[in-house]
Amino acid sequence: MRDQNNKLHRFLALMLVMSVALTCACSKKKDSSEKESSTESEETTTKTQESASETSETTPSSETSESTIESTTESTTDTSATDSSDTSDTSSTPAQSVPSTFDKSKADSYLSSIKFDGVVLVYENGQIVYTHEAGMADRDKDIPNTMDTVFELGSITKQFTAVAIMQLVEQNKLSLDDTLDKYIPEYKYAKDITIHQLLNMTSGVPDYLYCGVLGFTMDDLKNFSLSSFLSLQSMLGEVATTPMEKDDLVKRISEYSLNFTPGTKLEYSNTNYYFLGMIIEQLSGLSYEDYIHRNILDPLGLTELYPDTRHLTSNGRTDFTLFHFDFPHQHETLSYAVGVMTGTAEGLLEWEKKVMERPLLTEESWNKIFDRGEFGYGYGWYIWDGYIEHSGMTLGYNTTVRVDPDSGKVIIVLCNIQTFAATPERPLAADVGAELWSYFG
Repeated sequence: MRDQNNKLHRFLALMLVMSVALTCACSKKKDSSEKESSTESEETTTKTQESASETSETTPSSETSESTIESTTESTTDTSATDSSDTSDTSSTPAQSVPSTFDKSKADSYLSSIKFDGVVLVYENGQIVYTHEAGMADRDKDIPNTMDTVFELGSITKQFTAVAIMQLVEQNKLSLDDTLDKYIPEYKYAKDITIHQLLNMTSGVPDYLYCGVLGFTMDDLKNFSLSSFLSLQSMLGEVATTPMEKDDLVKRISEYSLNFTPGTKLEYSNTNYYFLGMIIEQLSGLSYEDYIHRNILDPLGLTELYPDTRHLTSNGRTDFTLFHFDFPHQHETLSYAVGVMTGTAEGLLEWEKKVMERPLLTEESWNKIFDRGEFGYGYGWYIWDGYIEHSGMTLGYNTTVRVDPDSGKVIIVLCNIQTFAATPERPLAADVGAELWSYFG
């Protein structure tokens, strides 16, 4: 019984620390100590499981013993809402349609075998070749998820932040070699870190979602008691809805030492992109929301993506395997340039199609964005042999996008459920994306 209680304590601790990590990238890869090349032959699923492990190096992965707890959660998958179709994208349909290599029957079989709340979109040969809709966008009102549902995108936001920074670089308003003290001198270690190191996650700056800035660390939760578990929902709700002042974040993160010498290894930290958002606002004189609208979304005609939560038409759910919580939407100041973007699956597809066309920036700037460097992370993207990807997680949401710029293949998975201790029955969005990717011929 004692062993069972200890296991449950560890599980609950993991769940809590993952929950307060509201905008984790959910795209974590191996750190520099492993230094494995993306060209090594490894199973797609394995790579995506690594990409879906939660952002902090010290955070346990979903493959820990806690993840083996058998799920008894009632499935919210609405299989009757499934829609698999050859929906044509008329804006870019070629004159002569090229047959799709995507195996829709396998996709139908797989998606009907798992618990899934959200939408899937598969794009190939200039067309949307497959879509899938399941579960409820609004569970209280019985409104189903559709391709028009607006989801939180989480750390997919980092793609937009990176492009914004490169626009400012091209305008000679900053340099990738500038040190952070030129823009945020209040940060204690700013003189040791470059803009480049913020962009490619090699700065060593602790992640504000994990290191204690929000009031929680993994060490604090080791002795998490069962009696206090009942207060979990209200506690997380308070954290999620409390505004975060940028100056306060800088002051509080300065209390924590760098995790390593900048430039020496990869360690995913959301703080990097929080700092980059502050720089965008400082140099442009605009709010992050206004900058993204005026300089990225509006020029590209992207009308189904939003740097805010006001357009959401879905509600999130946090699944703890044995039970679930429905939280309010997290405050935008907590997500910010790290994970504030929202949108539909087709809206995100339109952005990824533009990314493949490389607009707004010079070829040189785009090459820097997609330079995997020594550790496999470019600017807002994980770079692998044959595809690029990023996932996202906010309180109640779980997302992923994978793109092959050469062939034009895209898979998007948007879920309005945030699942922990992922199992084959309730996989992460990144795991779903990896499985579906294997169905291309």
